[in-house]
Amino acid sequence: MVLVMTVHPGFGGQKFMASELPKVNALRVKYPHLNIEVDGGLGEDTVEQAAEAGANVIVAGSAVFGAQDPAQAIAMLREAVEKRRK
Repeated sequence: MVLVMTVHPGFGGQKFMASELPKVNALRVKYPHLNIEVDGGLGEDTVEQAAEAGANVIVAGSAVFGAQDPAQAIAMLREAVEKRRK
């Protein structure tokens, strides 16, 4: 597993840095069976970008814990990743 940070490490709730997605894509091309985890700024508006780049593991603390319905937020994130990874 490789972790690619899409925020500056240190605190939650930061804005997603799409500029890090080429790293995810390069890893996916070179290592097609690797688990690639993306952490930072992920939510409904950004999770699809990360999955399209090749991420298959998502860390989305603020999107889940800040949601009115955390279970629904998790389901949405999972669905977005699964849809893009097929």
